[in-house]
Amino acid sequence: KLLRAIPVTVVRDDPEIIALYAPLTTAYKYPLTPAGERVRPCQRLSGDWVLTERLAERWSSLRLAIPGECYSVILFRDPDLTVGRWYINLEDPLERTARGFIVRDYFLDVLVAGDLSSWEWKDEDEFAEAIDLGMVHPEKAALLRSEGRRVAEWICSGTSPFNEWREWRPDPAWTVPEFPPGWDGV
Repeated sequence: KLLRAIPVTVVRDDPEIIALYAPLTTAYKYPLTPAGERVRPCQRLSGDWVLTERLAERWSSLRLAIPGECYSVILFRDPDLTVGRWYINLEDPLERTARGFIVRDYFLDVLVAGDLSSWEWKDEDEFAEAIDLGMVHPEKAALLRSEGRRVAEWICSGTSPFNEWREWRPDPAWTVPEFPPGWDGV
C-alpha cells in the first residue's frame, strides 16, 4: 500500500547519482491516522491510516541517491534556498518504476545540521518499535545504524559527493511539479 507520494522534477538520473527536486508549494500525499496523527509502525502494519494532501510550506527538498545504496540524502532548503538541514533517510535502494521511484523506508533517520557541525538520530522510538514488531530484522537494524553513522560523518567531513550539491539552484523557469494521471497506480 502506497504510504507517501511526492511529485518531483528529475534533476539528474545517471549511474552516479539520482537527484529529485520538490520546490516550495509542492502538493504531496502524506499518511495520517484517521485522528490526524503521525502513523506509527504498528499502524503501518494494520493499515490504520489514510493519505492526506499537504503542501510544502516550509522547505523545498532535493533528494540525492547513489544508485544501489541503502539511503538517500535530502537537503531541506529554506525559502532563500540555503540548506537548513541535511536528512539521511535509511531505506532500500531506490526502485525505478514506469511512473517514478519507490522508496522503502526503515523508520530510522539521521539529521545533520545545516552547517555540518553535528548530527543526531531521528525516530529511534519508531525504529525500536519496528524491530519489536518484526518489520526490521535486528541484523538489518545494525547495518542501517552503521550506514547512517558512516554517511553522517562523511557529510560532516565535507568530502561526500552530496556536499557538492549544497550550492545547487533550480532553474527559475521550472514549474511546481504535479501528480501525473495514474500516479497512484504504482
